[in-house]
Formats: sequence, structure tokens, C-alpha cells
Amino acid sequence: MLELQHIDRIVESPELSPIFVIGTGRSGTTLLRQMLNAHPRIHITHEAAFYSYAQHMPAGASVDEWLERYFETFSFAWMRLDPREVRDAVPRGLSKDQMRAVYLTIMRLQARQRGKVRFGEKNPLDTHNLPRIFSDFPDARVICIMRDPRPTVLSFNRMPFGTTSTMLNAQLCRIQYEHIKPYLDRILEVRLEDLTAEPMSTMRSILHYVGEPWDDMVLDHVKHSQTDDVPPLPWFVGATQRAPNQRESRGSDELEPVWTRIVEWVNRESMTRYGYAPAVLAKEPSRWDYVRAFCGDIRGMADAAYRLLSMKRLIDRHFQGRERLDPQRGMEANVQLNPPAWRNYPQFEMPQVPRVPVLLPSHDTSLSKSMNQ
Repeated sequence: MLELQHIDRIVESPELSPIFVIGTGRSGTTLLRQMLNAHPRIHITHEAAFYSYAQHMPAGASVDEWLERYFETFSFAWMRLDPREVRDAVPRGLSKDQMRAVYLTIMRLQARQRGKVRFGEKNPLDTHNLPRIFSDFPDARVICIMRDPRPTVLSFNRMPFGTTSTMLNAQLCRIQYEHIKPYLDRILEVRLEDLTAEPMSTMRSILHYVGEPWDDMVLDHVKHSQTDDVPPLPWFVGATQRAPNQRESRGSDELEPVWTRIVEWVNRESMTRYGYAPAVLAKEPSRWDYVRAFCGDIRGMADAAYRLLSMKRLIDRHFQGRERLDPQRGMEANVQLNPPAWRNYPQFEMPQVPRVPVLLPSHDTSLSKSMNQ
């Protein structure tokens, strides 16, 4: 078990200390988000991808223009917010370096929609956005949940949003660890294995870090967390419908021995830090096993690179105003990065992205005023 951290930085202003749940995908970010959301004061948004989309803002574009295009993403649609409420609360004429105000507005609105006062976002890819996050929110509470990279890579191999390359999936785990390394003194590190084996002590450490009192409801997120803002995709369902100790896990023994050793080597630094011991194999791979593994993965790497670049191009063109990316098409493209993985879900039908709700204009002017302060 990873030694529990007790970071004693006082949260002087809870509303200015947003909570970010980050980590390598397939590491338990959705589970932790649901457990936090069971707390009566906390609402963590599901993958609003605010900072990720902000990277696609073209030079010379205004924040107002970027925001209108953000409203058209599937990520915003699943939040079920009325764009007019956001427009009313966001100051006009912001510069790119003032986008912090947009983030605060959106996160506060959704938290208040759920009757909560603390807010934040769960997004595995925010490991890449930590410099901007800490620049905008020096007192942000960032929780990084880690998992043994071997079952993580195995899970990525079977995910439609992963890649077709085992090597790239192993490298993703390493790269995300490299991104958090400069901030290890400012974030809380949690192992998924500890959260599932010792949920009470692990959640006590997490709530202490974010500056919120203990509440038993975090141990029963299935009963106390809402799920209408989580796309009903198979890989999210387990985290929303099962208790931590009911989580399904796959061991490293399900990877081919040669890939077990490759994943261990690529992620040797993080494995040492988080106490993951090398696997005991019946027989060590030969040199030819490594050659065959690498050669067999080349096609997957090329296919993954093409699909990732194509997805990036779609998002770039959308935010450049050159070609609108329909929310439904955007969500479907996001889960076609690894098409062969769909054979693991033969009966699944793609859900429809919610229509952006059209609500009556808010008559509560105090909310808009407080957003701008």
C-alpha cells in the first residue's frame, strides 16, 4: 500500500481551490470522481475537457468565439448546461490568458445545479495541462490516481478510445507520469489498488487534502452520486454501478510475457515509485520474442498515429471555425481510435449525445454577479 499522504496546506478559499482528478486513463479516475461526488459538498465534472480544448484555440481568436465553439462539443453537451446561463455569467472581451474566468463560471454553474459548493473536473488528459492549471489556480487540489501499468496497458488495448499499439499505450502511461513529476510536491498521489482495498482510509486522506469534512456517503457512490452527466459507455458503467471492492481487475499475467517485460521497462520509474514489483514469469522472453513483438506492433503504431492526428485535425478545424464538428460525430470519432476493440462490445449501441438544453433565462442576477467577482 502506498503510504498515505497528509498534505497540510490549508484551503483558505474553497471556491478558488478547484479539485482536479487526473491520471492515466483506465486508472480509476471515473470511480474516484463518483466517490467524491457522493459527498454533499462536492461536484466534479466528467471530462469537460476545458483545458484540452483550450489548446485548440487559434491565434487571434477571441474567448467569445472559442466559447461558442465549445458549446458545440459533446463534452459540453453531457454537462446539460444552458449556454445562455454561461454567456450571462462570463465577462465579455476576455483575452486568452483570462480563460480562467470561463472555467470558473462553467464549473460553478454545474456544481450549483447539483446543489454543491465545491467544484472541479475529472479528466485523465489534464496531466498534460498542469502548467496552465497551476498558473490559473495556484491552490488547486490535484489528485492523481495511479494504477499498475501492466493491467492499465492491457485495458487500453481493449478500449475503443485507446490505440491499436501496445507500445504506444505503454508510452502513454510513462508520458503521463513524466507530466506530473514536476508537481509531485503539490499533488496528492493515490493508487487505485489502495482505493479499492482500503476505501475508507484512502478517502479520508483525499478529503483532508481537498479541505472537506468526512462523510460516509463517499463510501456508497452507487447510491449517492448522479450519473446523468456520464455517457453510458461500457467502460464508465462499471465505475458508476459497482462499489470500489467490486471492481473487475485484470492481472499482468494476461499480457504476453514479452509485453509484460516491455511495459515494465518503459514504466520502470513509476513502478518503483508506486511499489509495483516485476512479474515472475515462467520463462523470460528471448531476443527474438522482443523483435517479433516490436515488428508486430509497427502497423498498430502507424494506424494509431494516423487516427490520433485525424482526430486532432477535426478538433482544430472546429475551433478554427473552418468545419463544424457535430457533437454526435465528435463523440463517435473519439471512440474509433481503436476500432478492433469494439469486438469486445458486440451488443453495444452508441448513445445519443444530449441536446444542449434550452432553458428560460435565469432571473437570479445574484448568480451572474457572483460569477464575475
